[in-house]
Amino acid sequence: MIKQTSPSILRTGIVEEVFQMKTRLLFRAALMIALLTVGARIQIPLPYFDYYTLQFTFVLLAAVILPPRYAWGSVATYVLMGLIGIPIFAGGGGLGYVVRPSFGYLIGFIITAGVLAELKHRYKIHTLKGYFTLNTIGIVITYIFGLSYKIAILAWYLNQSVPLSDIFWVAFAFDIPADFIMIVILSAAEVPIVNALQSLNQRAAAH
Repeated sequence: MIKQTSPSILRTGIVEEVFQMKTRLLFRAALMIALLTVGARIQIPLPYFDYYTLQFTFVLLAAVILPPRYAWGSVATYVLMGLIGIPIFAGGGGLGYVVRPSFGYLIGFIITAGVLAELKHRYKIHTLKGYFTLNTIGIVITYIFGLSYKIAILAWYLNQSVPLSDIFWVAFAFDIPADFIMIVILSAAEVPIVNALQSLNQRAAAH
């Protein structure tokens, strides 16, 4: 005689599985917020009120290990926490941070995390080449927002007449080359990281 599983037991199992999955995602999102905070502390001061930090590294990582909503949500939560006064940005925190020239990069981080996570999900990206392409797109998006915002704040809010050539020189002489070196290393690391997380998810689902 074949024993049938009751609908109530099936529903309970599905609810428990969904709860465990969301718990894992929330934990990863919280971990990314912590890593963004740590990344902000690893910094190199640059001209025109700017810093080079490791935040961008963890923004890109969030985009490949989290679904779109959790990816941009974790970065947005980090930015919101900084804006309400928690000193987790490279230069501190507080609402006044929105008029700092570097705030545009934080806006770019949110957009980058969401767009890259959506692209990874939609096109099932899981190769080294795919991750490198994603990360390169992330550089383009982040610097479009970051540089545009910096130019606007310097000119219209701080009333500083800074030649555009100087701003772009800092970006293209140091920031962007450093970021390309970083994404080469990160892209290679993302393959085993994502594979390991998928294995953990499969083992958790099996139990």
